[in-house]
Amino acid sequence: MLADVMQIPELLADLAVKDIKVWVEGDRLRCNAPAGALTAESSNQLRERKGEIIAFLNMATAAAQQQPAIIPLQSRGTRTPIYAVPGHIGAPFSFSDLSKHLGGDQPFYALQPSGFDGQSEPMERVEDIAEYFARQIVAYQPTGPYIIAGYCSGAATALELAKILRQRGAEVPCMALFGPLHP
Repeated sequence: MLADVMQIPELLADLAVKDIKVWVEGDRLRCNAPAGALTAESSNQLRERKGEIIAFLNMATAAAQQQPAIIPLQSRGTRTPIYAVPGHIGAPFSFSDLSKHLGGDQPFYALQPSGFDGQSEPMERVEDIAEYFARQIVAYQPTGPYIIAGYCSGAATALELAKILRQRGAEVPCMALFGPLHP
């Protein structure tokens, strides 16, 4: 049967189309369905794949609650967007004034490192942070060009980020380093 080989997202989407709601409470899988909507086959799928479904829903919930890596300070404009890495305190809003002074036609995005939300583990290696940012930028804007900026200790991460993007074929026509610790 096709349902036997469905991936978890497909299974949940199939249930949602039938207005069957599935959620996790603690370590229990809960379900609410209109009368007659939950077939024996659907019920068996939920029972047999309970662990997979709970793991998937927990992962999806955690991802949805995660602080975004890209903070739009100015999302409109026709110029090449700037992606800026903050310094050691990781404060993306430290770029607010700069983004305003560049005008309304300059898209400007601050990058928020993971771990500054107090919930996730912070990354320590520049290479790991740059790789994380590269994935986030490409997911947000699949093709370049990109302008990469870095402030203070974020300059090293910005250099690594530009290197990663260029190695993957992206155009990075400009880099701006503000008060780098190590030029």
